[in-house]
Amino acid sequence: MKEQSFAFGDEGGLVGTICLPSIEQSSRAHIGLVLFNAGVVHRIGPHRLNVRLARRLAARGIPSIRFDLTGQGDSARSLVTRSFEEQAVEDLRAAMGLLCSVAKVPQFALFGFCSGGVNSYAAAKVDERVAGLMMFDTYIYPTFWSIANRYVVKIRSRGLITSTTGWVGRRLRRLTDSLPTIFRPSSAPAALSQAALFVTPAKTEFAKTLTTLDKRGVKIGIVYSRGFEQYNYRNQFADAFRRFGINAFVKSEFLSDMDHTATLMAQQEVFMQVIERWSVELNESRRSTKKN
Repeated sequence: MKEQSFAFGDEGGLVGTICLPSIEQSSRAHIGLVLFNAGVVHRIGPHRLNVRLARRLAARGIPSIRFDLTGQGDSARSLVTRSFEEQAVEDLRAAMGLLCSVAKVPQFALFGFCSGGVNSYAAAKVDERVAGLMMFDTYIYPTFWSIANRYVVKIRSRGLITSTTGWVGRRLRRLTDSLPTIFRPSSAPAALSQAALFVTPAKTEFAKTLTTLDKRGVKIGIVYSRGFEQYNYRNQFADAFRRFGINAFVKSEFLSDMDHTATLMAQQEVFMQVIERWSVELNESRRSTKKN
């Protein structure tokens, strides 16, 4: 294994580290994995997950780059005026270009952690070099059972009366939100939820995009933790998209024992095994495609 840091991008302001397999293993590489910030966390990832994952994959013959998006970690701000989302896509494309040049791999897998999944999803839509898309705790779609489970958990932990009072209070707040501002009572800011982090596309739009990616040959993986109460049972994604016909090619997993940042060492190990297995399977499938 060999690691080397680079400054790259149009302005040379992006900073990242490429992790390469040994010379003996390098012939096994048909994809490269792109890792980057989890929210505002430095490119090493929560609990150095990106570093450890990159080295595990190098041992399996897969190169990777872990880098900081523009204006985060060690990467400089850009002199070009773009939205954060547009800049993130440009950054990901630059990272793929560098990894292609150094590791000689033509295709890539993007791993997006939470809001990073939004950026990976956006980049996959516009760059045909993307062969794999893995999103963790990104877009959550409720179902009848996920909503029912949330109330069961609340009733068990808080009691029926307290839970019912909270439900009534929320309905009243929704009613007052529809009133003119002058008639609204003042209230404290709502608690942060996954929905407050980014805009989730409509089911129809999301399913259509994933179908387009699948037809292009992109391997899609979606993983959820128990970090957000809106996602709370194993088959929730499959249930949410059953009528859209995408479950045949979208692999979803629910790590019910893991919190959003994989706090415990045991959780981290399971999480890395999932990403490693998915990456190796993608690399092997690309090898088979190349032989054919």
